[in-house]
Amino acid sequence: MFGRLDLMNILYSLPAVFLAFSVHEFAHAFTAYRMGDHTPKLQGRLTLDPLAHVDWIGLIMFLFFGFGWAKPVQVNPSNFKNRKWGDILVSMAGPISNLILAFFTVILIQLFRLLPLFYPNHGLGTASAILIRIMERIAFLNVVFSFLNMIPIPPFDGYKVVKAFFFKGNIKFFWVLERYSLIILFVMIMLNIFSYIVNAPSHYVYRFLNSSTAKLLGLF
Repeated sequence: MFGRLDLMNILYSLPAVFLAFSVHEFAHAFTAYRMGDHTPKLQGRLTLDPLAHVDWIGLIMFLFFGFGWAKPVQVNPSNFKNRKWGDILVSMAGPISNLILAFFTVILIQLFRLLPLFYPNHGLGTASAILIRIMERIAFLNVVFSFLNMIPIPPFDGYKVVKAFFFKGNIKFFWVLERYSLIILFVMIMLNIFSYIVNAPSHYVYRFLNSSTAKLLGLF
């Protein structure tokens, strides 16, 4: 059984994880569709419905261990109008969409914090505090998900971008990297490497988003 703190953390994180996965995979699907590949649309992935994108094992892993995955959007790069830039844009669309969602969520958080100034008797109380807590999880986890997917090793989006630029002339290197990708991931998880290359920049960007939007809205 979970402790109360762990259970509450999971409940606060659920909307964040569903949104992060859904927006990320929809961005891949939409960009692929705009680049000329109708495969995601035919497979029902051109939607923000979380049930179309969630991988339940990946969701559970993310909630309990901070490392998980969604159901990957399948694309056919041969359908792209421009093969190289199609691969790059489709790969980058996911991480960028998570950063955009984090940015707008932080703005909503700051606006909710302004409520007592303009509506001191708004009566939201505990509900407002819970909503802000959920939005904080949405913003931070989307930043984390963005940085996680920028890692340049398989199967992350960052690897696909690097591969699109440097595959020619380095075929053997990429073949070896893909062949041993599971071992590399396992070693990185066991050595807790992700906490250093993801958590640190994620916290920095999250703090930057908070401070910059607070200044933007006149909160000092």
